[in-house]
This record gives sequence, C-alpha cells and structure tokens, in this order.
Amino acid sequence: MIRFYNTAILPFRLAAGAWGRWQILASRHRREWEERLAQRLPEAPPGAVWIHGSSVGEARIVRGLASGLRRRRAELPIVASAYTATGRAQLPRHPEIDAAFFMPLDFSGLPSRVLKALRPVAIVLVETELWPNLLREADRAAVSVVVVNGRLSERRMVSYRRFAKLYQPLLSALAAVGAQSEEDARRFRELGAPPDAVSVTGNVKYDLPSPRIDPAGLRRRLGLSADRPVFVAGSTGRGEDRPVLEAFGLARRRHPTLLLVLAPRHPERFDDVEQQVRSAGLRVERLSAENPSIGTDVILVDTIGELLQLYSVAAAAFVGGSLVPVGGHNVLEPAVVDVPVLFGPHTENVAEPASELERAGGALRTADARELGEAVAKLISEPERSKRLVENARRVLAGNRGALDRSLRIVLEAVDASTRRAEAGFR
Repeated sequence: MIRFYNTAILPFRLAAGAWGRWQILASRHRREWEERLAQRLPEAPPGAVWIHGSSVGEARIVRGLASGLRRRRAELPIVASAYTATGRAQLPRHPEIDAAFFMPLDFSGLPSRVLKALRPVAIVLVETELWPNLLREADRAAVSVVVVNGRLSERRMVSYRRFAKLYQPLLSALAAVGAQSEEDARRFRELGAPPDAVSVTGNVKYDLPSPRIDPAGLRRRLGLSADRPVFVAGSTGRGEDRPVLEAFGLARRRHPTLLLVLAPRHPERFDDVEQQVRSAGLRVERLSAENPSIGTDVILVDTIGELLQLYSVAAAAFVGGSLVPVGGHNVLEPAVVDVPVLFGPHTENVAEPASELERAGGALRTADARELGEAVAKLISEPERSKRLVENARRVLAGNRGALDRSLRIVLEAVDASTRRAEAGFR
C-alpha cells in the first residue's frame, strides 16, 4: 500500500522538488527548502531524541517536552522539527536543544537521509503527525516512534479509515501512544496501534507554563489607557474575520472605546484581513508598527509567538477556527493567563478541553457573531461574571495537570528499551 501512496503523490513530489530547487537558486528561502528536501541535514550527537510538532501550538508542546527531558536526562541529545514556517520559528534553540530544523517532506527516501544523519534513539510525534514514509523508514531503521498528546478527531478518522490498509501496518510498529482521551486511544487502536502500547496520558497543554508577562508594559506598547477594554480574537481562520468584526461592532454599541486585537492564524492572510477591516470602516494598525495610535479601532497581529501574551490584556478572548468548520484551536491559552474564554460551535479538534471548560462554567460557547458580540459586551459589563469564568477555568486547569510527566515517562521508557536493544545487538 505504501507503493500506491508514493505513486499517488509522485506529481506532488515533482512539483515540490521543482519549486524547492527554484527557491534555493533564488535564495528566497534557501535554508528552509534545503531542509525540506533533506539537502541540508541537522547536526547533533548520535542517539538523540527527535521531537516533531507541526505548527505553533505543537511547538509549545515540543518546548515543554524538551525542557522536561533536559531536566531528567541532561546527557540525552535532543533535536526538534516543525512542518510550518511559523512552527519552525517557535522551536526551542540551543542550548535548550541540540538542533532545530524543518521536517523533510514526506517523500520516499527523504526521512531516511535525516535518520542516517541523526541516528536518533527515538522519534516523538506530537498529536497527529502520522507521516507514512517517516513511519515506514523509521521502522526500517529500527528507530522507536512514540506519539504524545495523541489526538484523532472523528473528522480525521473518516480519511484514516479510507486508507486503513496504508496506516494499519505503519501504526502497528509504534512503540507507544500517549492519547489525550479514552476516545482518542480507541481510535488509535482502531487504526492499528498495538493495544498494549496505547495509554491515556491526558492533554499536555494543561501543563504548559504561563509566559512572563508585563501587563503594564504591554498596554503601553498597544497604546492603551488603563481603563480601555480589549477584545482579543486569536487564530482566526478564513471566513471567520467578518463575523468577528460583526461581533466587535455589536459589543462596541455598549462599550464605545472597545479595542479589537485580531490575530489571523496564517501569515499569508494578513493583507487580506487588513483590507476586510478597512472595508468595515474601521481604523487598523499592525502590531509590528510600534506604538499604535490611541484612536485605532483594531490592532492586526502580524507577528508570530505573541498571542498568549496578548490574551493577557483582554477582557474577553475568542479562540478562532471555531465559528467556521475548522475544528478549533487551543482553547486553554486564554485560561492560562486568567482571561474569560469564548469559542464557537466547531471544536472537534479540541473537543475534550472545550467540553471540560464548558461543563465547568469556565468558558462560553457562542453560535454566531450575534451571540459572540453579546457575550463580549456582558463580560465587560459584569466583572463578577467574568471572575467566575476565570475561577472555574483555573479549577479545570489544576484538575487536569500531570500529562507532561506521563508523556515524558512513556518517551523515556521507549528510549531505554531502544538503548537495551542496541546494547544487546553489540554483544
């Protein structure tokens, strides 16, 4: 079945190869494409743990795992990769880890080049990074693969079931799977992961530390007076900015000085979102333009890695990808910085934490722009209600911690098992 997969993606391989070579020759994204095409290989001592997370959210988990491994096994080399440019920018750097790089494209032979260069003792995949050629070539190289914070939504399972003959033999070689929930664990077993290798470790995002925040300094940077309320809409997806702007307009009827901090999920959308804001008759400035004017209506976040800090100045925070059928993004981030959490009806990708928060009264689910606008206005007008949401969310966070330690335990068990096998092979 892997041959069929590689035959099917051959046109994409040819196109990606041509595009990558052009990018390298043009020196626009030389290093990125040299790494994606496995022409530039990472350098690290042999026997490293290779941790991979796709984008910004997973990169925070990569950082937590790397830090935990450093504390427990200081002598263990650690390398990290990401798939997206935004994720790559958020990976930890030396001396936190020994090397950081772009994950090679999942074309036959490319993962093997990285495996030969690194000779890792184990690969740790965060959440749903189940790349067929990477899994096959790691198995052939006798490298243990561990999935941590494993998540499989029902929508993803539709595709995985369609290609069950491809995934079942690949997942059967996994050394361990730490799933976020019992439902995720069941789906991994259904796909072919060894039943006794799958356990429920919980969601590592509950354990990620709060960033160091200077609220007064951040408000000065944003040009905010001490009493000006802020509504932050983070990680918005295509088709979601317009209803967010509508909700902002509704909330401003009751709070005329309200500021919207709007953070699109993907950098390539910045220009389009800025045009949408201007078309709505609103004054907009970019976060990268230091010292926005006091009179601006919207600050467009066009930087990477600052969203969590920006949530901290909000009276209410909406987590995007949820008013449109994307599946939602990290609903825990505003809760971590003690800000009321709002999200829409589409939370399949974050089903467990969204449900936990909602059941505990630690977040509000809104169906559309009107409900979102009303919720923002009420949270600003009713500080006691806002305080209850924050306190309830704190209890949810406290009650679900421990997933990072459990995840580190299964990673180190796989590392130790690999080390024992290697030592036995030399005897």
